[in-house]
Amino acid sequence: MAVSLDVSGGIAVVRIDEPSDTVLPDVRALLPLVAGAGAVVLMVGSSSAASGIKRLVRRSAAEREALAASVRRVRDELADLPVPVVAAIDGNASGEAVELAMGCDLRVLASDGGLGRVTCDRVSGGQVLVARRVTAEEALRTGLVDRVVPSASLLRAAVELANECKSTQAGRKSCRIVAP
Repeated sequence: MAVSLDVSGGIAVVRIDEPSDTVLPDVRALLPLVAGAGAVVLMVGSSSAASGIKRLVRRSAAEREALAASVRRVRDELADLPVPVVAAIDGNASGEAVELAMGCDLRVLASDGGLGRVTCDRVSGGQVLVARRVTAEEALRTGLVDRVVPSASLLRAAVELANECKSTQAGRKSCRIVAP
């Protein structure tokens, strides 16, 4: 299964383990279920990177536009949840995974990972997909992520951050924690 849900101690952990055409509808279907939790952790697995880009390349321009609109809708719904949402990003995530993570309040990235940004540039009347990797250090320095931790402690760090947000929350999504 590409998307799974586990709720423990008031924290809902949504895991995206592999890219598939059902990730966005699956995540969207879980959002009403996690809205009642104290906080949410969105765990993006390392397998979402390369194959996600390959799937994107195989799509037509119209399909890419439709996918981008769908990703934006789910990202915005994630951002609109009434509880703090923390992304835990393992490995080198890109595409849909990174876009969903950017909709989270806070982001924790594995120290050996990075973020991939794919853009579609127009060149000489055609379109070219361009990918750029942002290292964990650069992502932290530029504010794309709030913390960088070893991969082995990624989920634990994200859950701890979610618990901090949950316990300090005085109203709707008030938690903003600066990287240590």
